[in-house]
Amino acid sequence: MLTNLPVWRAALPDCDISADERPDGSLVLIVKSADGKELRRVLPSDMKNADHVIRRVRLDLMLAKGQAPTREVIGTIDVSTLPTYNNGQLYKTRAASLWERRRLAMKASMN
Repeated sequence: MLTNLPVWRAALPDCDISADERPDGSLVLIVKSADGKELRRVLPSDMKNADHVIRRVRLDLMLAKGQAPTREVIGTIDVSTLPTYNNGQLYKTRAASLWERRRLAMKASMN
């Protein structure tokens, strides 16, 4: 993914981009902006789509500089892949599931 550094430099022209390899095969992306802000992101070795990471880095740089994210950057974020706590499905709250269990238990005891 970082083998095509001209794409990264064209997407982030005012930043210095480098990468360090980790022992597990993943890369640490280091982005230094002109105003001295530095971001470090761990990239997995099997990641194929650099566009998503570039958009995320742009958003992180804007937030680090104290700027409000532009509509262009926010509009390109894929909300279908937002992480959950365990990377699984979202469930009801604990209180809602307790009431659901009680309701089911009451139905079972009546039958």
